Amino acid sequence: MTLTGDLNVPDMPMTDAQVNHLRRLLAWMRCEWMLDPDMQRGMMNALETMHASGDISDEYATAEVARRAEQINQVPAYVRQAVKMLTKALRDHERRAGVVDAEAR
Repeated sequence: MTLTGDLNVPDMPMTDAQVNHLRRLLAWMRCEWMLDPDMQRGMMNALETMHASGDISDEYATAEVARRAEQINQVPAYVRQAVKMLTKALRDHERRAGVVDAEAR
């Protein structure tokens, strides 16, 4: 994988270790800050299921949704954009390297 540079910074090829570190960093960002839409849907489904079974109250479910939304909103827009761009670059790299089957996605 090669990170493209600009006029001041040359293109930087990444080693396998650096690519793996990028994978772990992106996974941590998505988990810690709930930046992955699938994780957000999963959290909403879990709250809905817990509420339907009577394990949590309306107030708790509403407060938890508000807390998670605030947590996501606290992530600056440029960080969210960087996560999207790096995720796309990593997926493209994995597709070219044959790590991920392009048809499976």
